Amino acid sequence: MAQLSKKELLEEAKKQSEMLERIGRWRTYSMVVSAIGVVVAYMGFTGSFYPVIVGAAGVVIILAGLGFAAFCNFGIRTGRENVERILNAAQKSE
Repeated sequence: MAQLSKKELLEEAKKQSEMLERIGRWRTYSMVVSAIGVVVAYMGFTGSFYPVIVGAAGVVIILAGLGFAAFCNFGIRTGRENVERILNAAQKSE
């Protein structure tokens, strides 16, 4: 594997940091989806218009949103570790 210069390493760390910010926004959106799922589930289970179907759909929406948020959290955690490794490698290449 070829050695990267300090400039290339810092550029890669910057790109990955920008992507981590984007993933953080996706995580926020997934939490909004989960909140919408709570509203749909509540309306379904307390309403009279196909309560079980709408309520179950709400629960599925909640679980999908929370699952995607957990996936984003995992990506952010490992991404931060990777950026830290890149920055350490850049410091060693001085």
